[in-house]
Amino acid sequence: MIDIGFSWFTLLYVAAGLLTVFGLWLYYDWRDKHLYERERARVAFHCIKCGQVYSARKRAEVAACPSCGYENHKLKF
Repeated sequence: MIDIGFSWFTLLYVAAGLLTVFGLWLYYDWRDKHLYERERARVAFHCIKCGQVYSARKRAEVAACPSCGYENHKLKF
């Protein structure tokens, strides 16, 4: 059987924990980037003709209202 000291065991235990946390951090960062990329690219619009609030997927400056078809400019905050 392998005989390691308490200090080496503690060092390996802490290193394994840190590697696990770092690995999970990288995985969830990668997942969020890919899952929510479409939502981040959405642009909000408000129709001045019918009053409906809607969104478009691309970074468009102008989009047609799905209700009445009027072309509106994106909202600026």
